[in-house]
Amino acid sequence: MFRRSGINTDDDEEAPLLNESFSTTKAPRPYDAEPLWRRPFNYSVQHGIDPEKLSRLQRYRYYQRLAPPMTMVVPDHIIPPEFFTIVKVEQGKKQSSIVTIFSLWNTMLGTSLLCMPGAIMHAGFVLGFLTILGIGCLTCYTAILTVEVTMQVQLLEIFRKTPLEFVDVIEYYMPNPAAKIALMAGSASFFGALIIFWILLSNFTFGTGAAIQNMISGTFLFHNLSHYGAVCDAYNTTVNGSLGSVADQFSWWSLQGSVPLYLVLILFPLCCLKSATFLSKFNSLGVICIMCAVGFVIVKAIQWGINIDLSNTESLLYVAPVAADVNKLTGILTLSFFIHNAIVALVRNNADPSNNRRDVTIAFVMVALTYSLVGVLFLATYPLDKSCIANVASGLLFDNISLNDILAFVAKAAQVLQLITVFPLVNFVLRSQLFLGIFGDPFVSYKHVAAFNVIICVMCVSISIFYPHVNTVIRYVGSISGLAYVFFFPCSIYLLHSYKNNTLTWYSTLGHVLIVLFGIVNLATQPITISSLLS
Repeated sequence: MFRRSGINTDDDEEAPLLNESFSTTKAPRPYDAEPLWRRPFNYSVQHGIDPEKLSRLQRYRYYQRLAPPMTMVVPDHIIPPEFFTIVKVEQGKKQSSIVTIFSLWNTMLGTSLLCMPGAIMHAGFVLGFLTILGIGCLTCYTAILTVEVTMQVQLLEIFRKTPLEFVDVIEYYMPNPAAKIALMAGSASFFGALIIFWILLSNFTFGTGAAIQNMISGTFLFHNLSHYGAVCDAYNTTVNGSLGSVADQFSWWSLQGSVPLYLVLILFPLCCLKSATFLSKFNSLGVICIMCAVGFVIVKAIQWGINIDLSNTESLLYVAPVAADVNKLTGILTLSFFIHNAIVALVRNNADPSNNRRDVTIAFVMVALTYSLVGVLFLATYPLDKSCIANVASGLLFDNISLNDILAFVAKAAQVLQLITVFPLVNFVLRSQLFLGIFGDPFVSYKHVAAFNVIICVMCVSISIFYPHVNTVIRYVGSISGLAYVFFFPCSIYLLHSYKNNTLTWYSTLGHVLIVLFGIVNLATQPITISSLLS
């Protein structure tokens, strides 16, 4: 005999269909002593409802169902606590100070790192090192102004619910054209970066391909290189861009001809992607490439030893302690320390915002020391004529290393992989900014995106072929964008913010006006070769 609880399965006709455990009484009405259904939300089933609370609940429901304009709202303080529920709100992930510092360090360090030896030559060995530290301190100060003013404006009631960027603060304090100028300056820096990336990709891709060709032909020397791989000009190019035998040794593989065009086949499809999420996963390659470049310079410095003369002007190893063309170095450094249009986003999730000033300062110190390490160390140890460093067309330190150097080959290959992923990301940011400002949509259509990418590729290829001077492009882009985003807007917004809060002083005004004037002079002197004027 099989029985199920509450139901009689006997064949006895006289047996009741239901056991006594089942009640035939009417189901309980809502809000009876112990109902099991239609309870108030989040109410415990182990207790009854107090009549007074029940009355409040009924009134609450009635008020909520009234149609406009008869809508009434019950004050929160008279609603019983049983009618509330606690909802856990997910906060944005916070990051430690270490993560913030290295994010800033990785973002700032870029292509300028490879140009530092040639850039320091313009200012002199001693003055160049001091200039790196000085511009680092100045740009660090304006970056701190950018962060602190933005965070203080964020506390205003009208901005509490919306994360602010520095351009929003500019729009808040200045007339509408100011924000557009800031966006144009930021876009100019991104466009300049795209040109620089294309020149570098052409250079590194050509060098890597030429080395592979030497490996195939059996002429690649893995060891016993003269001067441990140091050469005056690996590609036989000069500062005026003329080509030699190495740079044009194959009609199908030339530095200022076919290679920049080949890059279109790789970069154009990547730039047409609607989202850059996939490519952003390769950002960690940036740290690897930076460490490869720094490690390469350290290894070469150990192999070469100290080879520098600061006094004998007739020596091939002579480097002037102080040189007149320091303006060229300041232009390069302005872009080298340029992070002001992105720094607010990078420090926003800092676990302790009170450490922002300290973290930004540490990051800038690390960047300045990294630039100094690479530039000063390479310049002090390079064993050949020091003029070779300044005379190469690109201004890159790899151009002073033999194509047969295995360390240079690995470092260039790593740079190629990194730049292939970074170029579409920067292009995506630039495209989104311009499309959002012009069309109100970061992705209008594939036709618009394709047309935009065609324009970018044509301009990048043209400059890579006809004017592949990385140092010159960097200093002009840096001085133009830096005047707006590094010098003018941070200082001007700080002065306006101080004036609004009645904390403005005359010496603060004078100091910040001088910073803006420095940015103007920095831009105005870029076309000038001061040493030629003095000679």
